[in-house]
Amino acid sequence: QQEAQESMEQGTQELSRGNPQSALSHFNKVLTMRPTPDAHYNAGVCEYMMGQVDRALENWEKAVAMDPTQADAHVNAGNVYFMNKKDIPKAVAHLKKAVELAPRDSEILFNLACMYEASDELDSAIRMYDRAAGLGLEKANTFLRNAMAK
Repeated sequence: QQEAQESMEQGTQELSRGNPQSALSHFNKVLTMRPTPDAHYNAGVCEYMMGQVDRALENWEKAVAMDPTQADAHVNAGNVYFMNKKDIPKAVAHLKKAVELAPRDSEILFNLACMYEASDELDSAIRMYDRAAGLGLEKANTFLRNAMAK
């Protein structure tokens, strides 16, 4: 328990210093001792930073399986499904869950709006851009106008 806690802290410190390889070794140590959603999430961040997209996605999926309230893991998984896997339904499902968990996070709303727009769901995109703009995300206004023009 104590060793896992210390490894988690060391991994977090290494990650904040921009050392994903070193951080990952600490998070993997935690995962062998006592898997937690946070350890999976952080391992995924490290792997993504190192270009290991599939392994990152696997860790984020494990994080949300263990704790479905992990909004950041949903966002990261959704973005990978959208940008790397071109799996719009999975991407949208993860972002919708993240919006449920953090309804006032304008960046999540914006990301979901972009996904809706890319899949030609303009009404849904407009609603999400409008919500993001209403929360003060300036760039959402431009995207909102462009979506409305379509």
